[in-house]
Amino acid sequence: MKRILLSTLLALTFLSAISQTKKPATKKPSAKVSSSTSAQKFAYIYEDYVYENYKAVKKLDEDLKQKQEAYQESFNKMAIEYQTLYIDYQTSIKNIDSLTTEKLNEKLRKVQETKTASENFQREAEKELQQYTGDAIMKIRQEVKTAAEQVAKEKGLHFVFSRNKSDGPMTSGRVILYAGDNGTGNISDIVLAKLGSLVQAAK
Repeated sequence: MKRILLSTLLALTFLSAISQTKKPATKKPSAKVSSSTSAQKFAYIYEDYVYENYKAVKKLDEDLKQKQEAYQESFNKMAIEYQTLYIDYQTSIKNIDSLTTEKLNEKLRKVQETKTASENFQREAEKELQQYTGDAIMKIRQEVKTAAEQVAKEKGLHFVFSRNKSDGPMTSGRVILYAGDNGTGNISDIVLAKLGSLVQAAK
């Protein structure tokens, strides 16, 4: 379960990296990057390492196991009830002379209702578990991001990136957990100029 949780956390982080776009600062950067920009401080965290050791992830793993066990116990009871009713119905068919058609149909109805109820329970339980897991993971990711911002401000860092222990130099999908440069590091217009696409000054 913990491996699944870590994979989900990292997958959501990767999706966040794809969708994480910020509007360029309204202040146009000069053609020459200032000395304050060159002195910016960068740092990173091993996100998979943090998730592996964060107590909230371990707590979530335990909670999910308990919920799964509770759901499974309830489902097993419903499955046993279904099997009992089904066997009783099959036995009644063999002794059909001892039952009226109405009673036989009533037994069949109970079998079908129990089967439907167990299937609905399983479907709803899976949905509830997914919702609970998704909400908890989003909360954990926000807590990690908030902690990264706090550490960045304490240490005077301008950017904090996330990465994984297995990342190489060309690994994509890194996420900016904190950006406190107030736009001074934005060289978007300079890059566009290099590409021959001048940007009109904002009015």
